[in-house]
Amino acid sequence: MRGVVSFVGAGPGAADLMTLRGADRLAAADVVLFSPVLVDPVWLRAHTRDDADLVDLTRLSDEELLDLHRRVGSRLARAVRLVPGDPALSADLREQRETCERLGLDVEVVPGVSPISATAAAVGAPLLEPGADTLSLVEGVDAARAVATPGRTLVVHAPAARAADLAEVLRTAGFPEDVPVAVAYKVTSPAETLLRTTLADLTTEVKKANLWRHAHFIIGDTTRQPTRPTTDPSRWTARARRPKTDGEPRHTWSRPT
Repeated sequence: MRGVVSFVGAGPGAADLMTLRGADRLAAADVVLFSPVLVDPVWLRAHTRDDADLVDLTRLSDEELLDLHRRVGSRLARAVRLVPGDPALSADLREQRETCERLGLDVEVVPGVSPISATAAAVGAPLLEPGADTLSLVEGVDAARAVATPGRTLVVHAPAARAADLAEVLRTAGFPEDVPVAVAYKVTSPAETLLRTTLADLTTEVKKANLWRHAHFIIGDTTRQPTRPTTDPSRWTARARRPKTDGEPRHTWSRPT
């Protein structure tokens, strides 16, 4: 038996968008490594054991983190490392996983809901549709230069402060001024901000919203469709079910007459 580290996708922000498996790993963990920017410590404490150690990753040096992993191994402990969104989209996952394996730890990766999926859901637009069946996902404005192609859906994760630079990249690539652009910041969190604009007004609208930190930009006609507001989550609050009696039909929706 060895110590184990589970890299758990924390989802896009909302606590109830963590997967059931991720929640199970949290409930069983001896140690949880997290960033307070990502997860509210109060919520986290409510989903972990009373005796679990919650460790702020932003306060650890590389050597301190390495030492913590060694202690997880020596104590045969269970550690959870919360990763923003989906670990599969983390550029650092391979290095972190290999470090744990070199220390003799078992490693598990628990998928999560990516911010990209949450952004598309919040905007109310699919990332792919007939006529726009090619999708490019890139990190940073500079990376967008190589893949920006009119007629394709482009998702860019970049500082909102570089909106003007992104607009210039899109214009250089030949995108028209009226191409729709959706901008999403901290989707599903209390600080969520969603903008619907066009290339022509992108820089102005981002400045008006006072956005400068990392956000997701969705560029393409797929965001042109009008959307209804997101359903109020309270509509899905669990209600007590009326027990069925013997012989009662199992369906509860009326059949068409």
